[in-house]
Amino acid sequence: MADTVDILIVDDKINNLIALEDAFSDIDAVFIKATSGNDALREVLKHDFALAILDVQMPEMDGYELAQLIRNRKQTSKLPIIFLSAIYSDDFHVFKGYDSGAVDFITKPFLPEILAGKIRFFIEIYLQKIRLKETIHELQRTKQLVLEQNRQLKRLSTHDDLTGLYNRRHLVVSLEQEFSRCRRHGTELSLVMLDLDHFKNINDNFGHEFGDYVLKEFSALLRETVRKSDLVFRFGGEEFIVLLPQTAADGAAGTAEKIRQKCAERLIDDGEYAVKITVSIGVTSYNKELHRSAGCMISFADEALYKAKEGGRNRVVVYQGKGSRREKEILLGEKV
Repeated sequence: MADTVDILIVDDKINNLIALEDAFSDIDAVFIKATSGNDALREVLKHDFALAILDVQMPEMDGYELAQLIRNRKQTSKLPIIFLSAIYSDDFHVFKGYDSGAVDFITKPFLPEILAGKIRFFIEIYLQKIRLKETIHELQRTKQLVLEQNRQLKRLSTHDDLTGLYNRRHLVVSLEQEFSRCRRHGTELSLVMLDLDHFKNINDNFGHEFGDYVLKEFSALLRETVRKSDLVFRFGGEEFIVLLPQTAADGAAGTAEKIRQKCAERLIDDGEYAVKITVSIGVTSYNKELHRSAGCMISFADEALYKAKEGGRNRVVVYQGKGSRREKEILLGEKV
């Protein structure tokens, strides 16, 4: 809230201004004095006044002209104006004062208590306006905070906090959507499951903080390697899944091999530790007879990943079997 409340008093006679200020010395406000209309306009540009008290009769620019100029300015169009006049008290001048935008027209001599009451009233109106502005500003700030928190919560509901990739919860939704679209339109769909080799050794030897750094670096590698239309997920721990819409087995295997090679070649260095890691990858592509549900794609990719691990790690295995994992009717092709 404003530290002080400013009130503009305008009269071409300085003695009148001093007397007016002295009469209301007990009012908690700062009285800004002006001895001409032009001086008053300059003060209006510098201050946010709660009230303007104008003498009517002044040389060069009378109170009526000054009031109209104040009213015509957008920033001060709502400024309350009280006219004081020792000469004019007839209806014509009173109505002219109201027509100029005044809220009151007081003739001299007047009871100081009456004007003091009016001044205090407009001070309170001004303070209420300031409080309202501050309340609106606070509400707007609170609204922005709530919106930002909602955005963060929404992101957390779909993204992994450490890597920034989509999380497992979002994988379920996305895979169901892509699987349904694939079956409905007869398009291609592939799923790649990746697991960092011997990742436990990194945590054991260098600590979990560096392990987290490795996960973030590998996540960045995945994002920079796949297409914008591909979806990358942290499946859990050091396991990741890449969903490749509109991609057949050969394309998926090619993408997986590119990831494997880039991973094996990259040195991960945080300035304190530096390591090279490898990744084992399992790939499956949609087959309407093989994949009865979206979950089958994860199961078959997991089976291929298991074979990649079992075959020596740092390799890509494409699931090519028929039937189910339970029936053990699996034929596996390898790309090393």
